[in-house]
Amino acid sequence: MIRFHSATFATKPARRRLARPAMGLTVLALAALLQGCQFQPLYSSDSGTVAGSNLALSSISVAEVDTRVEQQARNHLIFLLSGGAAPPNPTHEVRIRVASNSRVLAARVKSGQSSQIGNTAGSVELTASYEIYDFASKQIIHRGSRFASAAYDKTSQSFASERAQRDAENRAAREVAEQLRFAIASDLSSS
Repeated sequence: MIRFHSATFATKPARRRLARPAMGLTVLALAALLQGCQFQPLYSSDSGTVAGSNLALSSISVAEVDTRVEQQARNHLIFLLSGGAAPPNPTHEVRIRVASNSRVLAARVKSGQSSQIGNTAGSVELTASYEIYDFASKQIIHRGSRFASAAYDKTSQSFASERAQRDAENRAAREVAEQLRFAIASDLSSS
């Protein structure tokens, strides 16, 4: 075992005297570093208010779409951007396209002599691509895509299975619309 002589190390009061200024310098250094950092909500305007940001989002129109799933996503997006009202003088237009894919995740075959398929699990996957068109500059200023999925149960009853798939498409459309709103707000706040 190694023993050290107390003469080679500073005593406790001496260490405390050295630690206080070092602690103070550390706090000052951290304060100086953090002084340059600013916290600002992502969806606020330059004035720092979220209301200004909501006003900017409510002046965005959403272009017409073709399919039922696209219409679901469009309706939810319009509600999220402007509360469902059409903007009187839109500054931007969002153009969306939604691709839908449905697939079976798991299948269970009924037991016994029958070869019928019993309950299965399915998934609806939506990929929404969007473009933000600026009316002032007459050009597309941002592009992107978002993805959402929703699971559903398929049964041997065809109507119930169709309805479950449609409900899953609606849930996924709602989710992708929320993601699009966040992406649009982020894109517009960075430009």
